[in-house]
Amino acid sequence: MQGVEIDDKHVEVMVRQMLRKVRIIEAGDTKLLPGSLVDIHNFTDANRDAFKERKRPATAKPVLLGITKASLETESFLSAASFQETTRVTYRCCN
Repeated sequence: MQGVEIDDKHVEVMVRQMLRKVRIIEAGDTKLLPGSLVDIHNFTDANRDAFKERKRPATAKPVLLGITKASLETESFLSAASFQETTRVTYRCCN
């Protein structure tokens, strides 16, 4: 990588961000939409609630996002805006 060494902890953070989204296959009895891309924590929470209410959980498959896409898909507006495509991120936030 252009002669720059990256510490393992930074690689771990990048990989975690790249793997934090899932694509909903079936919504079950949750409020998730089939085909939507959601954070793994939101998916887990929705399924936990479904299990508590004895309803059908959602099913999903993991999605590997590229570094740029993962950075832009973060829930933090400042993080996404400071990475790239500032105009698009700002427009998406405000509309």
